[in-house]
Amino acid sequence: MQRQLRWIGHVIRMKSNRLPRRILYSELQHGQRAPGGQKKRFSDHVKAILKKCSIPPDQLETLTSNTEAWKDVCDEGLTAFDINYDQEAEARYARQSMIASTPASGPRCHISGRICASEFGLRIHLRSHRPSVS
Repeated sequence: MQRQLRWIGHVIRMKSNRLPRRILYSELQHGQRAPGGQKKRFSDHVKAILKKCSIPPDQLETLTSNTEAWKDVCDEGLTAFDINYDQEAEARYARQSMIASTPASGPRCHISGRICASEFGLRIHLRSHRPSVS
C-alpha cells in the first residue's frame, strides 16, 4: 500500500500531458464497460486506499505537491491503517472466540454424544454408527 500511495503522488505531480496522469483522470467518452468487465475504475481503488489511510481525497492535489510532505502524510496514513487493522483483527478474533465458546444447542446423538445442528443432521450422523455392509 505504501508503494501505491507513493506512486499516486508521483503520477499527480506529473505534467498533465503524460499518459499515466491522463489515465488517472480519464473517463470513457463513448460506450460503456463490457458485461462482465471491470467493476471498479482505478480512481475508485485510489479513493478506497486513501479512505483506509485516513487521507482526505479532496486534498490530494495539494498534499502531493510537496514530495517530503506527501511522504510524511503517507507514513502517518499507513500508521493509522496499521492501528485500525490491528484493532479490527482483535475484534474479529474476540467475536470468533465468543462464537466458538458458546455452547451448541440442538439434537444430541445418543451413541457418541455429538451435538448436531438439526434433526436432519442427526439422522445423517446416525448413519455413521451403522455397521458397514461388505
